[in-house]
Amino acid sequence: MAGTLLPKEFLWAVFESVRNSSDESPSLDPIPGCQGVTAPSFDDIFKLAEANACWAPEDLLCMEEDTFIRSVELLGAVKGFSQPQLLTLKEKAIQVWNLPFFWREHHIVSLGRIALALNVSQLEQLDLSSIDTVASLSQQTEWTPEQAKSILQGFLEDSGYGVQDLKSFHLVGLGAILCAMNITEIPLIKISEFRVVVARIGTLTCSTHVLAEFKRKAEEVFGDPTEWTSSVLQELGTITAGLTQAELRTIDKELMPYFQPSAVKCFPDEIFKELSAEQIASLGPENAAAVTHAQRQRLSTSQLQSLQRALDGAKTHSWQEAPASASPTGSSSAGSPPG
Repeated sequence: MAGTLLPKEFLWAVFESVRNSSDESPSLDPIPGCQGVTAPSFDDIFKLAEANACWAPEDLLCMEEDTFIRSVELLGAVKGFSQPQLLTLKEKAIQVWNLPFFWREHHIVSLGRIALALNVSQLEQLDLSSIDTVASLSQQTEWTPEQAKSILQGFLEDSGYGVQDLKSFHLVGLGAILCAMNITEIPLIKISEFRVVVARIGTLTCSTHVLAEFKRKAEEVFGDPTEWTSSVLQELGTITAGLTQAELRTIDKELMPYFQPSAVKCFPDEIFKELSAEQIASLGPENAAAVTHAQRQRLSTSQLQSLQRALDGAKTHSWQEAPASASPTGSSSAGSPPG
């Protein structure tokens, strides 16, 4: 889940304060099943912000239609909603806008996190012909693999594009949904378009087999991994986690600080343990801090000692000036460490 959630105690204090100061009362003409329920008002929702996560699902379902329409974007931005709350808000959207088949782009875009409650069959009903619509969905990072695959296929079918037709702006718009591509689709991406957005793709945390396929795609642009420079490692980001054991062992220790911390986390445990003690010692403090508990569990005593040296920032001559990590966007000066 993106962002940092506020403490529940604080949110409840805000919620109680706003509710106690609200002059709302149960509707005289309530929605069926909402007798005696004081439903959220737009003013309540506006004031509560993240504390909207304290509403009971039944309160949300009893919201007036006009209130939902006015506040849907605010509600869609709440990070703390649980799955039952999101499901309730999805049902409210269906009450107000009809089935997803009838939703327009502005409806879909306004949902924010509420869209996560759409099941695969409902996602299949959406009109996903516009990359702008898909880009709004790709901003969410909590899709299941099945949901992400449905969005990807929906876009390809509704737009009439094949993977080989995708332009760089399509790839950017798809964002994390690209992780739903299978290993037969990724090779179809045009090299010229892939090259433009490779740094953006290198920010994604896809599954190992998908990263491995993107790595093979990167070889078509940058050549064999044994030829990759510091700037290439920076630009590729998480794609470097698709390297094989043999390829990883060939990376010069002087290049180790140029892996992105996000890439270090993505390396499968059985691949990461193939690094030599010298390579691990040269990771740099930030990369060393990114090593996961599961990765540590597979390391030998000498490798763990090297990792501690990297964490302590013990610099060897070979990487004394190298950055602890680098920007995933890369730059013209990426090949040489900053002064």
